[in-house]
Amino acid sequence: MNEESQLTVTLQDGVSLVNFREASVLDAYHVGLVSKDLYALIEKQGLRKLVLDLSSIKMLSSQTLGVLLNMRQKLDQLGGKMVLSGIDPRLYRVFKITHLKDLFEFYETNEEAIASFQ
Repeated sequence: MNEESQLTVTLQDGVSLVNFREASVLDAYHVGLVSKDLYALIEKQGLRKLVLDLSSIKMLSSQTLGVLLNMRQKLDQLGGKMVLSGIDPRLYRVFKITHLKDLFEFYETNEEAIASFQ
């Protein structure tokens, strides 16, 4: 990722672990940057196994939820998979209230999330 990226990516056991640089992704500007960075991972870098580490995220906008949902669908179409790890219980409630919790796999730790690909 470039210097202005909102994400850091490390490879562990053939799985890309994605961390966010910001604690919230609320405004249209940051949502746009995160969206661009996430799609670049799939489309330009060809990554197919992603763990999104949400442990640093405290707030997400509905636009960000839409980006995550679209990414999951895109990866499904490409034969890939994306799971979420380290989500704050308050943030998990947002997924529950919006009925999105059934569309994602959640893991408490990055290790558990990475192991889910084996």
